[in-house]
Amino acid sequence: MLAAMQRLSVLLISLLGLTACPKRIADFGKDGEPRSAQELLQRITVAESQVYSLKGDAKLHVDGPQGKGAVSLFAAVTHPAFIHIEQLDFFGRPQGVFVTDGTRFGLYMSQDGKYYRGPATPANLSRFLPLLMPPAELAAVMMGRAPKLTADSLEMRFDDKLQLLVLVINRGKARQILHVQPPSYRVVKSTAENLNAYELEFGDLATISGVTLPKQATLDARSAKTKVELVWKDVAVNEAPDLTLYEFEPPEGIPVVEVDENGDARQGVDAAPVPGQPPP
Repeated sequence: MLAAMQRLSVLLISLLGLTACPKRIADFGKDGEPRSAQELLQRITVAESQVYSLKGDAKLHVDGPQGKGAVSLFAAVTHPAFIHIEQLDFFGRPQGVFVTDGTRFGLYMSQDGKYYRGPATPANLSRFLPLLMPPAELAAVMMGRAPKLTADSLEMRFDDKLQLLVLVINRGKARQILHVQPPSYRVVKSTAENLNAYELEFGDLATISGVTLPKQATLDARSAKTKVELVWKDVAVNEAPDLTLYEFEPPEGIPVVEVDENGDARQGVDAAPVPGQPPP
């Protein structure tokens, strides 16, 4: 009887030990678990760079100070900052078209009956999307890349509960925390401390054309009380980009409004002539 009780005690202690120190069961891929935070950052960079262009149908959900809503989109994005977005109505007809090459932008909104054109600043991009961000950053988020701080130092740990790697990027007092899913090494969440920055979450990871990408990106800009979610529906990955999508040609007969970096119309050129229309 005593021996049986001793064996039971040993078994209970062993079970408690296993409970206190759960084993890592994540699949880290063919190269095994990253040996350093720098190596983890390199794997993230390689994983994100595998996707350099996307094109297809998407849905955009917006929750902001002006209210909630959702619109259907046709979108194309090519690294580093080429973006083409069409806002579609119920019948799939474009109601607005936004284009940028990272330096300049063009925007047609059917309700205005005008074509806006000028430098691709955050202020001008916000004419079409409720976000203040440069085009290269917007393109990165659309492709499932998490913009990152320039690091003074890096830290790495493994979250046993979530089965995710955690990379902490330190820059002065600011910290960016990336949750990374192995073995794809795609960032699934990005948060910040001591920094006025938006939070990002990436979901619905899918393997298309041999590469892994998140088909869902959620950006939460709490300081602006704005949350935006982009969901790719039918998407082509890494096809040769159609450069005509990124041209700044207004619809025929539509007046052009040239704007400055703040979005204000430039005096004397707020109704520039366009093909098919005589000068005003």
